[in-house]
Amino acid sequence: MKQLLFLVFACIAAVSNGQVSLNLLFQDHMVLQRDHLVRFWGTGKPSEKISLSVDGITVNTVVDKSGKWEVLYPAHGAGGPYQIVIESTDYRSTIKDVWFGDVWIASGQSNMEWPLNGNVDGWQSEVANSSYNQIRFFKVPHQIGSSPQQSFNGGEWKIANPETSEHFSAVAWFFAKKNHLEKDVPVGIIESNWGGTPAEAWTPASRLVGVPGYELAAKEILDPKANWSDSIRANNERNETKYRRIGDEHSFLKTGTQLPGYNDSNWQQVALPNQEALTDFVWLRKHISLENTAESSLFLGDVTKTATYFVNGKLVGRESWQDDTPVLKIPENVLREGDNVIAIRCINDWDNKVYVGKPGAMYLEVGSERMDLSGDWLFSNQVEPPMPVVKRYNWLPGMIYHAMIAPIAGYTIKGVIWYQGESNADKPDQYYELFKTMIESWRIAWRQGEFPFLFVQLANFMERKPEPSESQWAALREAQSQVLQLPKTGMAVALDIGDALDIHPRNKRDVGERLWLAARNVAFGEALIHSGPTYKAHTMSGNRLVISYDYVGNGLISNGPVKGFALAGADGKYVWAEAKISDNQVVVWSDEITTPKYVRYGWADNPEVSLYNANGLPAVPFQQQL
Repeated sequence: MKQLLFLVFACIAAVSNGQVSLNLLFQDHMVLQRDHLVRFWGTGKPSEKISLSVDGITVNTVVDKSGKWEVLYPAHGAGGPYQIVIESTDYRSTIKDVWFGDVWIASGQSNMEWPLNGNVDGWQSEVANSSYNQIRFFKVPHQIGSSPQQSFNGGEWKIANPETSEHFSAVAWFFAKKNHLEKDVPVGIIESNWGGTPAEAWTPASRLVGVPGYELAAKEILDPKANWSDSIRANNERNETKYRRIGDEHSFLKTGTQLPGYNDSNWQQVALPNQEALTDFVWLRKHISLENTAESSLFLGDVTKTATYFVNGKLVGRESWQDDTPVLKIPENVLREGDNVIAIRCINDWDNKVYVGKPGAMYLEVGSERMDLSGDWLFSNQVEPPMPVVKRYNWLPGMIYHAMIAPIAGYTIKGVIWYQGESNADKPDQYYELFKTMIESWRIAWRQGEFPFLFVQLANFMERKPEPSESQWAALREAQSQVLQLPKTGMAVALDIGDALDIHPRNKRDVGERLWLAARNVAFGEALIHSGPTYKAHTMSGNRLVISYDYVGNGLISNGPVKGFALAGADGKYVWAEAKISDNQVVVWSDEITTPKYVRYGWADNPEVSLYNANGLPAVPFQQQL
């Protein structure tokens, strides 16, 4: 996935002649927050008088000495369309098709950025029926900055319809649609998200100097002697070279590596699927002998990130960031009796670690016969020059906040929806303070008090382990739960709707709709069960633990035996426990643990869980000392 990094060097909203300008969010088709003072801001000539008129109400201000201006427009009920007129002595501009409704920031990493057309469950039908004139999305472009910026490079409000919606964040879409239909108001989503990014990049560097684990890196960003602009410019050039070479089919075809007669006699052997990563621009070749050339298909399991496939020199398929195993139909007259050559060019542009194939999923199907293709292949990464080394500046403290949050902070909103954590799972012990600091810093920057901040807890992922064990993903989920101590926060649990094999689960509808349930309570004050059962207290009855819960709703239920609990004695060694529902409590025990000292529920990367409330929401994972 091509991730170009941009540094914003100056406020692009301001023009050299001092002409009045607004932040780029203020455009045709925008949605403004209803029932709340609405902030407008921009730039102009110092001391210039500016008026802004909407729906018969005019507010006035004067540009300050630094060339900035700001006005607050009185609270306005939901509705539209309206026009906004901005005037000064020698300037007049009209913004059209403006609506008042609910505005949300949709932020985080790839699971928030993931679009509807990313093979989301039911996406084609959803897109085909997405004509909602009063749902609008704005996408903040990817860019970075070593200090807070005032604006960003482009973007526009897009009205939901089948031509635009397929590119919208799927989670945000399902959330927005619920908001629109249930509250009968326009909804605006401002997407500011970036796949594969950690929370520290979304937090101002100035705040991170006080967060354990991030002090030194934050100070480096803030060092006035650091020449970040030159470093990032050079890095961008390497990044552009990297992607130009990845996509330059003409150049790599000139090597002839895909042709049957290419001399591969000095190549190394590698066993596929490979256990150790291959690097750089990887070429793989395999000679196979056939007696039959009937209708054929090639199955090679998952090839990391980007791959081009050839059979006997003929292009038979391409793959780019596909999580599903490709099935390559081989055209007629490509295969021949006797020797045939399969050649693959594969690259991992994300981390330069190439893995090819899945056990049991590498074979050639010729008619009704199947030929196993696992095992020895010929390999070389010397055909093309090495992959250019590109630094991920978008992982550094504050770099994304400065350029993708700071410029939009102040745009009046209902709240934030956030889905992130995967890129911080290797340091779960630092996440609580980091995430808490991030939320607090956003609230300070918005100058809008404690606006609702709703987030998704990490979904289940990776291979399920047979015995209780430690889990960084479980520890990070616990840190996310602890952040609920902050006021006006809500969490959507996704522990039951992930995918063991895919960090990007395709069920985005339930995620968006569970966030909406949290919003109904946190943002709209509705008294409803918006969370799954949450640990409340416990008592002991002999060697049996009796756990009571909040958010039981109409009762606790389990789809079969209650699973996911583990107990440990004083030695801290956990074993799976038996559990049952009794009087809307859960009774937990194990014949191996006579005196339980610790209990866990759902504590694993990919736990087997079955406890819900009757409202259909999964229990929140937890650990507790008894």
